[in-house]
Amino acid sequence: MAGKGKTGKEHFGAYVCVFNRDFSEILLLWREKEEREGIEIKGWGNVGGTVESGETAVQACVREAKEETGIALKPDSLVSVGIKKALETSPRKWMIYFYAVSIDKDTDIKLNRESRGYGWFGKDELPERTLDTKDDILGWWMLAEKASHAPHT
Repeated sequence: MAGKGKTGKEHFGAYVCVFNRDFSEILLLWREKEEREGIEIKGWGNVGGTVESGETAVQACVREAKEETGIALKPDSLVSVGIKKALETSPRKWMIYFYAVSIDKDTDIKLNRESRGYGWFGKDELPERTLDTKDDILGWWMLAEKASHAPHT
């Protein structure tokens, strides 16, 4: 699906859960952003952002990973692990696509100004103040692990 980005009351986002090769740890970025609609954005989150006009969610993940961490992901290495969307009754419509990828943990991370730091975390050591719920993160983790063990054609 090609994204529409932010148009009026619509928003399409794409995030990628970055794991190490054996899926024992996830890379999270410490985010400190300006307030959005009265809400302060501050906490640990995945790599990603807005799907720009004419861009697919996968293309947005690849672009955002390069911009935010310096990591060059290959589009065919991303695996879909979920979608979150606004309730039908919500005045603001939004949809966020989540993907997963595994990289070598010793990959050089070069943060841009959107993040103040990063860390690798195991399932039992997820930090406080995650931007997504820990249940969501663990659910994506499980789906990513399953996809990594699926036979590839």
